Amino acid sequence: MLKEKGIAVFFEDENINTLTMDGELLLVVLSSVAEQEVENISSNVKKGLKMKMQRGELVGFQGCLGYDYHKDTKSISVNEKEAEIVRYIFNRYIEGAGCTVIANELENLGYKTKYGSSRWVQSTVIGIIKNEKYKGDLLLGKTFTVDPISKRRLENFGEEDKFYIRDHHEAIISEQTLYQ
Repeated sequence: MLKEKGIAVFFEDENINTLTMDGELLLVVLSSVAEQEVENISSNVKKGLKMKMQRGELVGFQGCLGYDYHKDTKSISVNEKEAEIVRYIFNRYIEGAGCTVIANELENLGYKTKYGSSRWVQSTVIGIIKNEKYKGDLLLGKTFTVDPISKRRLENFGEEDKFYIRDHHEAIISEQTLYQ
């Protein structure tokens, strides 16, 4: 666009003038090298994360209701106040209450989400009910990065390895309760 209007961009450090053929070629080459470097770094980071997952280390934990994350030890422990909410959700679900009903009850009881919101929705309750962490297990690799430049992530349906670690941390609910 700038070139069409006869406007040059001059990169002083690299001595590149975009109006010259040499400058344009050099810019394309440097851009390609930079893109390749990003992809190499991304590949190395992925390998490192995969090794951590294989060892059962907590990777990419964003926090979930009922647990506190400890950065110093890279571990999680039960937050008893929040765990009571989790137990309430599972008990009500086992009793036959639907997720929308449970969400409304949580709002009416004044319970807060992990991040302090008093608004509860059906999808939040479903996410808690389906989460293996509440029985003490850990599933790593649920999502993966598709493109290192845009950092777009997708749910992992088998495109990448997943790692399931049983009894990784203290459970809030029993395995029997989870699958009831």
